[in-house]
Amino acid sequence: MFDVVIAGAGAAGCVLAGRLSEIPERHVLLIEAGPDVPPGREHPDIRNPYPVALGNPHFSLPDLCAELGFGAAGKPRRSPHYLQGFGVGGGSNIQGMVALRGHPDDYDGWQSDGATGWGWADVLPYFRKLERDLDFSGPLHGNDGPMPVRRTPSSDWAKFSQAIGHALQRKGYPLVDDCNADFRDGISALPIGNLPNQRISASMAYLTETVRARPNLSILADALVEKIEIRNGRAQGVVVRVAGGRQHLSARQTIVACGGLQTPAVLMRSGVGPGAHLQAMGIEIVRDSPGVGRNLQNHCKMDLAIHLPRASRQPRAQRSWGQNCLRYSSRWEECPEYDMLMVSVSKASWHPLGQRIGALVVAVHKPFSKGVVDLAGPDPVQPPRVSFNMLSDSRDFHRLVEGTRFMLDVLADPEVAAARHGVLFPDGNLVHRLNRHNVQNWLQAAAIAGALEPRLLRRLLLRDLKIDVTVLAQNQDALDVLIRERAQVSHHVCGTCRMGGWNDAYAVVDPSGRVWGIEGLRVVDASIFPTIPRANTHFPVLMAAEKIADLIKAEWKNGN
Repeated sequence: MFDVVIAGAGAAGCVLAGRLSEIPERHVLLIEAGPDVPPGREHPDIRNPYPVALGNPHFSLPDLCAELGFGAAGKPRRSPHYLQGFGVGGGSNIQGMVALRGHPDDYDGWQSDGATGWGWADVLPYFRKLERDLDFSGPLHGNDGPMPVRRTPSSDWAKFSQAIGHALQRKGYPLVDDCNADFRDGISALPIGNLPNQRISASMAYLTETVRARPNLSILADALVEKIEIRNGRAQGVVVRVAGGRQHLSARQTIVACGGLQTPAVLMRSGVGPGAHLQAMGIEIVRDSPGVGRNLQNHCKMDLAIHLPRASRQPRAQRSWGQNCLRYSSRWEECPEYDMLMVSVSKASWHPLGQRIGALVVAVHKPFSKGVVDLAGPDPVQPPRVSFNMLSDSRDFHRLVEGTRFMLDVLADPEVAAARHGVLFPDGNLVHRLNRHNVQNWLQAAAIAGALEPRLLRRLLLRDLKIDVTVLAQNQDALDVLIRERAQVSHHVCGTCRMGGWNDAYAVVDPSGRVWGIEGLRVVDASIFPTIPRANTHFPVLMAAEKIADLIKAEWKNGN
């Protein structure tokens, strides 16, 4: 019997396994549905400091689709392959490595909503613990944690991103040195959680060779967690499906860390979830917990692509994704401050075409729309049904419309216009296909890139995709249709097993991650977030896992 079984080896699972196995007398088992690779032998796509692995299907969960919302004609929009990480390291193997923390108000809001002990003052020590900031020190930063944080200084921004920064400053936004410590509206270098020559995934950071050599830590890869075994109101361990069949793995404590979409599915397959839905799936109800799979949140966004002249492109020596970002307040009625984020990109992909394409992205960073995760059936191989209900709250729709208008206005700035060629709508199918890292795609991208270099040919080839930024910004109806038809969601899913007090019927876990009504069972990943933070969720997930790992170790110390 293990002291702890951790189901899911994404970012949270790696942190938990690394930290809890620091106690030699406690035996820890980490389980992952995907593959595992020893340190130093990771695939080159994963190690690349540019997010090349995003296009490699071996590192994303297969067959996962999502309903995004409704288009301008009222027809459902569907994502045929919604990316979620697969394999030890999870999403940290493929995401863009942005290292934002969120705003202090996010966490103070969690505490106000019943997540006692999760205010900004409570979580800051764990942000400091996880990070090794290469640019800043002091009371708001850590300098000896496992995750590096660095930034491209404004003096080194590509000409396109420099022009964006200057335009925003002329609009009155200050240049903020450190957006992870100075939370005003302003433009700043985008903090990135990697090294100049290498991604640092959660597995690389927390499951090093030294950690993996601990005799009290076991890692079981290629093992699908079917369900948690629960008897008499207590979790007894898990049932996993491996190549040889099913295994029953017993544990004194079980932690589910499968992410915002898979964690609620595991709970529901185990009989913990909305009673009516479980009955419809033919699953025996262990605990009727109506909040499981509800409260699904994500950031909605709009992307514009920009063909860049040679002088405006990102230098080859800079191998990261984003350059700068603007945190700003929409001032929309009933919306909080600092609720929007704009990011400039001077290299849109790894291949020759991507090196010639920049991007401007605006996101609603404090959305109100909420979705649902349900089971499609009781078979654990069958992916869950995911409905984001993107833009279902009118405040999100209007803010994204105005955010897009703001982007168009910035792109019309004379300095920005001089640093770019045409602005266009990205071809999603082409982008998805070329993102896969191989020689064939490099050659095809190179051919397209070469064809776009001559001005007249570029105008001809892009005539159906090119945008007149001034005309579009003044056409309200066209903007409304554009957002309904082309807006996307990020990969920052959270909220589906949210924390809250015992008197909150829709709270799934308590502020220590313990599942209400089930002994010996915890959830630790982005699904416990009561609301989405104003950040890419990677660093908040690492923080949450660090914090709950300390809570568990304190319980052990006290004999629990």
